[in-house]
Amino acid sequence: MKRRVPLLFFLFYFFICYSQEYSIQLYNTDNGLPQNSVKDIIKDKYGFIWLTTENGIVRYDGTHFLVYKNFPFSSQRFTYFYGHPEKDSIYTAGDFEKTVLLHAKFPKVAKPLKNFTTFLTKNKSHYLLYCSNFSYAATSVNFYINFKKGRYYLKKNELIYTDFKSKAEENLQIKSIYNNVPRVFAINEVLFHIDPQSKKISKIEKGKITGSYNVPLLTDTRSRILWSQVNNQVFIVNRNTIYTCNYDNGELKISRLLHLNQARDENFVSAYYDKSYKKFYLGSSIGGLQIISLTDFATVTRPPSKPESNFYSLLPFSSSSVITPFGEIYDRKGFIGNKKFEDANSFFLDYDYFGNIITQKANDVMIYQKASFYKDTVSIKNFSLKDFFFDQNRYYALFSKLKIGKFPEFKTILTVYKDKSFKYPQKNIYINKEPTKLIKFDEDHILVGTAKALYKVSLKTNKIYNLTGKDELFIRNIIRSKDGVFWIMTLGKGFYMLKNDHLIKMPYDVNNNISSSHTILEDSKGFFWIPTNNGLYKVPETQLLQYAQNRKSKVSYYRFSKDSGFNTNEFNGGSNICGIRLENGEFVLPSLNGLVFFDPLKVTSYYPENIYIERALIDSKEQYFKENLYLKQESNRVDIFIDVPYYSNPDNLVIEAKLSGMPNAKWEPIGKEGKFSISNLGYGNHTFVVKMLVSDKGKFIYKKINIIIPPYFYQTLWFKLFVFSVILLMLYFLVRWRINFLERKNHKLEEIVSSRTKSLSDTVEKLEITKNKLHKEIEQQKKLIGTISHDITTPVKFIAMTAKEVLDKDDFNEQRIKKILNSVYKSSDQLYNFTITLKEYADIYSHYRSDKTELYSLYKLIEEKKILFNEIAEKNNTAIINKVDQSLLIWISKNILSAIIHNLVDNSVKYTQNGSITVESNTEGENIILLITDTGIGMDEKKIEYYTTLQDNIENEKLLLQKYGMGLHLVLQLLQMIEGKIVFTKNRLQGTSFKLILKNKKND
Repeated sequence: MKRRVPLLFFLFYFFICYSQEYSIQLYNTDNGLPQNSVKDIIKDKYGFIWLTTENGIVRYDGTHFLVYKNFPFSSQRFTYFYGHPEKDSIYTAGDFEKTVLLHAKFPKVAKPLKNFTTFLTKNKSHYLLYCSNFSYAATSVNFYINFKKGRYYLKKNELIYTDFKSKAEENLQIKSIYNNVPRVFAINEVLFHIDPQSKKISKIEKGKITGSYNVPLLTDTRSRILWSQVNNQVFIVNRNTIYTCNYDNGELKISRLLHLNQARDENFVSAYYDKSYKKFYLGSSIGGLQIISLTDFATVTRPPSKPESNFYSLLPFSSSSVITPFGEIYDRKGFIGNKKFEDANSFFLDYDYFGNIITQKANDVMIYQKASFYKDTVSIKNFSLKDFFFDQNRYYALFSKLKIGKFPEFKTILTVYKDKSFKYPQKNIYINKEPTKLIKFDEDHILVGTAKALYKVSLKTNKIYNLTGKDELFIRNIIRSKDGVFWIMTLGKGFYMLKNDHLIKMPYDVNNNISSSHTILEDSKGFFWIPTNNGLYKVPETQLLQYAQNRKSKVSYYRFSKDSGFNTNEFNGGSNICGIRLENGEFVLPSLNGLVFFDPLKVTSYYPENIYIERALIDSKEQYFKENLYLKQESNRVDIFIDVPYYSNPDNLVIEAKLSGMPNAKWEPIGKEGKFSISNLGYGNHTFVVKMLVSDKGKFIYKKINIIIPPYFYQTLWFKLFVFSVILLMLYFLVRWRINFLERKNHKLEEIVSSRTKSLSDTVEKLEITKNKLHKEIEQQKKLIGTISHDITTPVKFIAMTAKEVLDKDDFNEQRIKKILNSVYKSSDQLYNFTITLKEYADIYSHYRSDKTELYSLYKLIEEKKILFNEIAEKNNTAIINKVDQSLLIWISKNILSAIIHNLVDNSVKYTQNGSITVESNTEGENIILLITDTGIGMDEKKIEYYTTLQDNIENEKLLLQKYGMGLHLVLQLLQMIEGKIVFTKNRLQGTSFKLILKNKKND
């Protein structure tokens, strides 16, 4: 008895004990592991679990095991993890000092860390110790442990501490520091030594003992310590019970984690507890990996002496317990009492207004009296009660009555009583269908469920309204939520929301398990808990209401299954009450194997946090990538893996993906294999988008990668442009050849068309320009001919009239004849001058159309005109002076410019006496300026104004040839042909200046 006192004292002060339900998953070489010896377990910063085995390294994401065992080592045996997970640098050692680095979710061969070498460089006799499980058990082997600020060397009876910074050493003599197995462990950079003789735990800091603890569980010889320095976790295994050991506020605290049935403690060599998912990982030396899921659900069954634990209807009995139709009372710990309700029907149980318990026994109703603690009963014979409720005034009951006949059928009777008893029926309403459920809709209406339809019954008029129409629905339950919405549960067809007397069907879950839903329990946070024939589902009511408004909105169901702590996935319905809420806030659900107790506010819904797309299987060859996946067109099949570290029910892993840019691209669910398959994808840049549900509120995170498939050379844009260019070039040469052929063939008929036309577009442009010029010239010629015709008419008419006058008169005297002849002479001379001028214009225009532009000297052209008019000028005592730049060469049509200069110099010579005529030139950009100045009588202002106006609008102005002659009119016409201008200026003293502005360009 005295030996138990310290243990009881220890339990009182240091245990934080609680009963924890759990489920176990076992993995070995049969279902994923490459070997059955799991040496060490760790979780990296990305959320993946890593295992070391004697046949490779394994990455686990909650669903799949990814094995790496093709390292360039002589052996694929790996030992333990060390390093820094938070820095994404985890190391593990293989045989013969070979080291592998786990970084960025991928293992690769690396050099070992300086402070974590397997063997010390200076002292080959020390092995690195960083966990309780190691392979070197010989007594001659020494160890060392690394901390951030220093290192401990462990010998048989001595401990030496070396400070990294100061290099100072502390020697500590400790008896039996280890005997084959070092009796030490580390928590939070503090070393603890277990002394089995003194039954004490020594705390050692910087080589000095700074504390001592009496923890019998740690010093018990039957206890095995599983600790990992890199995980900073310590576990104690004793008599199949696992405890956690934590160091907090200077105290060692032991907590009971779980109890394993029929487990062999000596086989456990590694352990890791994932608090975020409440999962405990146990590695065995021979039995593989056990994943123990701690659950928030408690499932209780009937005592062994009772029949099977198949529960249906139940009622709250106390704040934390329930009672069944058999009178058995249960809480979350199990069976606690029995009221012994004999031969009761499992499908009906309820309280009446006075707190009595109503059960159905065969065709009789049994009412167990509360006053006698449910020992005394009152029975009602031939009373087949299916459902029942009451309000402040009366009872409402739903009966099923068997109709005897050739074809027996159930008939529903809805009875309303006058008071709160079953003695005085007020009215009966009949429905020819099997009854299942009733509930009060409002003060005047009752909802009645049957095996065929849902009815709304009016209490005032007794009318029955079928709310399901032509569809048949087996109504299992009717629930009214806190906000007053009615929800209709059916058998095999899901559940519905009743709105405005219309049923709105709610969507199914992925596995269609919601089709057989039994009831709805609503928690204080607005979540519905729905038990079905295959699991328990949780869904926010807001999502269901949104779906009722918009059928495209998403509804996310969260599924709890056997892995959550149930004995079976099949919950039971069909009873009047198939799920209740206790006063302590717990929900209780009947199942095919036990009652399930749980607090909905304490049940954790696990959602993934990260998603990684970095692996692909291309024609059976694995390839790693980052943001871009490069493929070849000849790849027949590509499997893109979506890696998600998620350690809960995979049914709740909602991942969808789509390949953007494809016709009819839509979101496709990713199955449990976690891969998206692509085949025969065309070349180009494609975007692969994945979305994943990460919360109860329907929030998704997105991840995308680019899939780049280079085209073949003949599919490239450059090749297509090249081919297109070649085709265009061929067409060009074909058209060019055809044009040249036609030009050569029609050369004699089309002399104007140049045989040197370079392209069809240039030819068209030139023809258009020529067309415009010809149009203008023809218009001018028409105008000129019209004017000449008008001016010639007068002299011709005068000659004709004079001749007629001579012929009509017989008498002629000399004076009269002389006068007549003089008039005829003047008219004929005027007509002759018009004719000569018109001929000159025609000759110049003809030569302009046929001649081609040539380069010539403007100075020499002026010299030619000077020689022509020099004799006439000398008679008038006038000098012609040529000051034109002798080096100036021009492209302007020589015939036209010669005619223009001839006309202007001729006019100057005619009207200049005893003076000079000066011709000068200069250049302004591309223009040639030619200035002809005389000292003659000069032009009057009216002529200057007339010619200036005529030049600006020669196409529309009227030509006054008879008044001003043909000379300057011809000059203006010729200047228009060479796109030139003339400026008339009357000199200040005497004479006139003609300023010619000429464009010096080659006319091809």
